[in-house]
Amino acid sequence: MKKVDKATVVALVLLFVSIWVVLAAGITAVWLTEEVRVLGLVILPTGIVAALLVVYFDWRAKLRHRVVADRAGHRTA
Repeated sequence: MKKVDKATVVALVLLFVSIWVVLAAGITAVWLTEEVRVLGLVILPTGIVAALLVVYFDWRAKLRHRVVADRAGHRTA
């Protein structure tokens, strides 16, 4: 059985949050004001961008640690 990594967990959380926000915005758009509906629709792309930034910086940190470890392993005295 394959172990679930952090990127997969973030993607799944992003999927469920996105679905919830779209459903909530769609349901509340029937009886709420235009401003509240627009706010609900702004939360969705903001959440996507935030999740992608988390995944990107996690990947970047892992890559940086791997590069630093490779350099340290190949040093000669």
